[in-house]
Amino acid sequence: MKVQFGVLGPLRLAVDGEDVELDQPMLRRLLAVLLCNANSPVSADALAHALWQAKPPASARKTLQLYVHRLRRKLGDPDRIVHGPAGYRLVVAPDECDADEMRRLVADAHATVDPGRRTALLREALGLWRGVPLAEFADVPAVLTMSDALADRRLAVLAERVDVDLELGRHDELVAELTEVVARHPLHERARAQLMLALYRCGRQADALATYHQARELLRDELGVDPGEALSTRYQEVVRADPVLDLPARPSRPRPAQLPAAPRDFSGRVGELGELDAVVAGGAGLVTISAIAGAAGVGKTALALRWAHHRRADFPDGQLYVDLRGAATAEPVDAAHALSEFLRALGVPAEQVPQEPQSAAGLYRSLVADRRMLVLLDNAHDVDQVRPLLPGTATTVTVVTSRSRLGGLVAINGAHRLLLAPLSPQESHELLVALLGKRRVDAEPEAAAAVAEACGHLPLALRIAAANLLDEPRRRLADFVAGLARNRLCALEVADDGQAAVRSVFALSYERLEPSARRLFRRLGLVPGFDATPEAAAALDATGTAESTRLLELLHDAHLLQSHVDGRYRFHDLLGLYAGERADEEEDPRDRGVALDRLYAWYAGRLAAVDRLLVPYRPMVFAADPAAPFGTALDALAWLDDEKSNLIALARHATSTGRHDAAWQIPFLMGGFFEHRGAWSLGTRLLRAAVDAVVELGDADLECPVRVQFSIALVRAGRVAEAVVEQQRCLALAQETGNRKREAATLNNLGWMYHELGDDARALASYEAALPVFTATDDRGYLAITLQNIGDAKSLLGDFTGAVEALERSLAIAREDGLLGQEGDSLVSLGQAHARAHRHHEAVEHFRASLAPVSDAGNKMTEGLAHSELGRSLRVLGDTTAAAGHFDTAAQLYHDTDDVHLAVAAHLDVTEVHAVAGDLDAARRALEMARQLHFRAPDPVNSRRLAAVAERVGTP
Repeated sequence: MKVQFGVLGPLRLAVDGEDVELDQPMLRRLLAVLLCNANSPVSADALAHALWQAKPPASARKTLQLYVHRLRRKLGDPDRIVHGPAGYRLVVAPDECDADEMRRLVADAHATVDPGRRTALLREALGLWRGVPLAEFADVPAVLTMSDALADRRLAVLAERVDVDLELGRHDELVAELTEVVARHPLHERARAQLMLALYRCGRQADALATYHQARELLRDELGVDPGEALSTRYQEVVRADPVLDLPARPSRPRPAQLPAAPRDFSGRVGELGELDAVVAGGAGLVTISAIAGAAGVGKTALALRWAHHRRADFPDGQLYVDLRGAATAEPVDAAHALSEFLRALGVPAEQVPQEPQSAAGLYRSLVADRRMLVLLDNAHDVDQVRPLLPGTATTVTVVTSRSRLGGLVAINGAHRLLLAPLSPQESHELLVALLGKRRVDAEPEAAAAVAEACGHLPLALRIAAANLLDEPRRRLADFVAGLARNRLCALEVADDGQAAVRSVFALSYERLEPSARRLFRRLGLVPGFDATPEAAAALDATGTAESTRLLELLHDAHLLQSHVDGRYRFHDLLGLYAGERADEEEDPRDRGVALDRLYAWYAGRLAAVDRLLVPYRPMVFAADPAAPFGTALDALAWLDDEKSNLIALARHATSTGRHDAAWQIPFLMGGFFEHRGAWSLGTRLLRAAVDAVVELGDADLECPVRVQFSIALVRAGRVAEAVVEQQRCLALAQETGNRKREAATLNNLGWMYHELGDDARALASYEAALPVFTATDDRGYLAITLQNIGDAKSLLGDFTGAVEALERSLAIAREDGLLGQEGDSLVSLGQAHARAHRHHEAVEHFRASLAPVSDAGNKMTEGLAHSELGRSLRVLGDTTAAAGHFDTAAQLYHDTDDVHLAVAAHLDVTEVHAVAGDLDAARRALEMARQLHFRAPDPVNSRRLAAVAERVGTP
């Protein structure tokens, strides 16, 4: 059931896309108040006051319960409104309220470096407003406060969008809009300053000055004050025609040139090339997509590259290329990865590439909008893989090659379909002439025709055949044809097998290789979609790197491997199939198994070394390769980026072939990649298979850690309910095996997940269920931790007395047993409980007391938290100078621990406290530090807060 709440205008409730009528004014008022406090409890007294104002009836509580019951029925879910000791709480997910959607769009706008994309996102955010927010509840103070805040937010978003449009040179179209804004908000000085700039850039200097004089007279008459510094500065700039007002020069945009080299000796396909020319010429006003569909080896990529290179001059803003690896033998490239590569090619720094696929696609479309570019999507798997990569304007032409017919692109996106058949006999003859020379082909025309016929008139087969013939310049074509006919693989040919001739050609090339090259060729086909480096090939083949490099180059020279990137080699998908066939027929199964063992062990060792750098606190599950060339976490991440497709291929191969150890090790050790790259969708898929693998192994001690990793991925992917199910399985497993400590630890994990679901009452129950287990096992350390968690949950639920009691018990145990780190943790939680109860003097006392033990324990994370929380309480008490110092300390501590997200939050705290103190220069410096850090590792929470803080203090 999908529920949508609307507050950016009249109150709106929709369930499964249908508006729900709230015909009783009291229901509307109740929903409005709960929405203004979404996911936080509102006491019955506060709700009664909001519903009946100053005179609630004697039956107010019973009547309120009736209204809550009716509202639950309207919402279609009784669990939507949770009742607890602190009152009633409306559960609202982040994507269910239009105000949250607005904040998300503004945060995405702040996270992008492209002005066009930024203004588009801000326009989309402004489009969510439907009128004055919740205007009918102006007599309810809590709702009125939110309404005013949303109205101010709209003005701030509008002002920011205007700033970006001014940067883009859209001053002409802004004059009318800003004139209307100023008429509605005559005291809004920022809008006045923007209107003055737009007028000035339109050559209307006198009108710009008149706008200032009108503002000055109005401010003096209405408020008795003069214009502020920003508006006065703008006036002086206009008076002296300051060059600072001129439209700044835009930095040049990158012009990617990603096309692989054009095929040599291309011939034929004149009709198809002409058809592509005609499609592009007739594509004005449309997104032009040419889907070149055809069988493997028919020359789809060669035709697309030939045409693309021939027409490069028509696309002066650049050409983008990606091999989507859509063949059935390999894992296709997912659209999100391709978008990431395209955005980097278009000049977006890697740390600023949006993690959310929809945001990445939107930024991509913005960057290519109105640019004359070519996008070549080679070897597409299906329509869903292609659609996110399609530009949104007709100035960019997209060419897609695929074995499938991509009917959805034709039906929905208006693609032109070009079906590619094998070469005609004449075209095959011309290609052989181009490859072998006219004299040799003309000397044996019948034999040349027989070669073409034996190759099925497929360009791939013809090129491999020609490569063999060029190695034997004195060999007669007729003898070559006879060799093809005698090849044992011709027995594979059947009437409906269009690739049988290709197998014959492959066999001839394969059999001419030296034995060691044939062995490596076969072994490279053991894992479909594998993309080999010399180091990985050496592990697979039990050779040195120098020898593996020599053999890879030999296979490349024989056209049996492609080298798409320096130092990396892969098969054409047909050759990969053929290599797998040869391995099955010629390799002893034990030898194949040993070779794969070496490859998996090599990757596991490298991944373990990566894991040490990216997740240093996790216990080791596999020995790290001491030779792994990773000095820093960035080195490790770069290797993971390069090897991502191989790791996916290996994990899936291990799963499909029953190699259970590798099937859990690879996904488990990729945890750092999932975390740093936000690849949680991929992580959940691979870790699901990892869980299945450890279940097959029957290793109960291993099953729980892998399930925990899977659960974390589910939580990060927003699938918390599923994560809870996984933890419940861990709980059952711990209980079955009698592992009491694991049982209690799992209950603590469940508490965290219930908290993430917004159900702190259930979290508390889970923590309390762990308490007797730790008591029974006399594990006082975990007992102190559990009491701390209970205290935290109780304070979040408003039970501050119970919270303090539990936390003081936790603190007492820590001090009695000399648990220095736990002492600091308990003191911090005590401070938080007092702060939530608005007892900030007591909170400051506990936060200050925590600083020494957490510092002595060396826990910089908790030390940073203590300084952050101390700063917040000091800010509430009005000591902004001391608060700023503690926030700065927290930011530095989070820097030291490489926790970018918390460092960003701390810098935003610094920003806000300086803004409150009136030091806007210091606030903007801190804001810029927060923004730069945020670009390294964007996350939704900081994105929303960054947007809100930026609106208040202005951009630096």
